[in-house]
Amino acid sequence: MSKIPVYIMEEHHEAFYYWNYFIECGLIPPKHNYLLHIDHHDDMEAGGYDWDFRIPWESLEQIRTFTYEKLGIADFITPALYQGIFDTVHIMKNLLPKPCTEMEFFVQRVGKGHLRQGKYIPFVHSEYKREKNPDYSFYTLRENGLNDWTERERSVVLDLDLDYFCWDDSLSTAGVKQMEITREAYEEYWENLYHPFRILPKRLMQAKEKDGRYYLEYREFVKPDAKPDKERIKNRINHLLDWLETEKIKIAVVDICRSRYSGYLNNEIFPWVEEEFLKKLGERTDYVRREIGRNEDNK
Repeated sequence: MSKIPVYIMEEHHEAFYYWNYFIECGLIPPKHNYLLHIDHHDDMEAGGYDWDFRIPWESLEQIRTFTYEKLGIADFITPALYQGIFDTVHIMKNLLPKPCTEMEFFVQRVGKGHLRQGKYIPFVHSEYKREKNPDYSFYTLRENGLNDWTERERSVVLDLDLDYFCWDDSLSTAGVKQMEITREAYEEYWENLYHPFRILPKRLMQAKEKDGRYYLEYREFVKPDAKPDKERIKNRINHLLDWLETEKIKIAVVDICRSRYSGYLNNEIFPWVEEEFLKKLGERTDYVRREIGRNEDNK
């Protein structure tokens, strides 16, 4: 049996590039894959991407440009669904043995670069599905289901964010997110009571002055989550791996997101969480850690 390839990325939007890379080097087929998305967040946002989705991809390098210039860490799955890489997305955000729910959805391209999602309604959308309307892509969304895995014959792309084991939605260890601005921009911010950055939800942006220099700072006012102790994280890791092993889930490839720069995984504990997961994974299965661009990827 060949070893399961494991790839590690820094932030989760990079997964779109990685999935297309997996296709190019033959790890997964171009269409109709099963995405097992294990994450503290579902990352299923959609919207405008400032890209013309009517034009086919010309190269992997173009996909890389799209990934790093147009995608965020919560909206990268939707373009993959529109592209048809996955026909099933299975989201697991916690370790509770909740019954699996299943619904049919669509992704629709509106104009050049806007993607929207909606629930599949047969009498409205069946014609689009039957005629393979290029503006639409259809998929199955599954959520939860620790104890009722039914896809015995399908291989999955295991997409794991390490914040599944230990999360910090306050981003308390991510560092200050700021950019320098002019004094004029700073003064405009404070003089205009209705400045667009002042009336954002939760007052996310704020202009500040420090040592004669001016900054626009982003901050989420969320109470820091308690940092789980290492024994609790170990239990979560073992629980997940127990489930994968017990249900005999066939894994084609694993991609792991660190989420350390965004701060959703506490920076102080991230190296240990990664090391512990890979150690426990290695105790249960034969895997090989790979990097994009290495020659062995197409063997």
